[in-house]
Amino acid sequence: MDTKEKFKLFVRNNPQFATYIKDGSMTWQKFYELYDMYGEESSVWNDFKEVTRKNSPTISDIVNMAKNIDINKLQDGVNSLSKAFGLFSELFINKDTGDSTYKPRALYRRFDD
Repeated sequence: MDTKEKFKLFVRNNPQFATYIKDGSMTWQKFYELYDMYGEESSVWNDFKEVTRKNSPTISDIVNMAKNIDINKLQDGVNSLSKAFGLFSELFINKDTGDSTYKPRALYRRFDD
């Protein structure tokens, strides 16, 4: 396996590197150059791995967020979405019930025919 393929595998195993690409502090080219010079086992990668660990939420953070959810507001939001979908279906979904009074006229006929 060549260096490029090994780098791709390394990045797949460390998806936290993508956050540096998104915020513009690094590029894939810079990461590849570091990988090519130092390899996978270098301490260079510790800085990139540690910072993302500090920013990622823990289980206790998720539990605390779940505790702070107002169930009534959540239910109101779900009801609003339900009403919106119902309105959408009434307005835009063609229900062919046969009650329509509109009859399109033939294109080749005139109004006085």
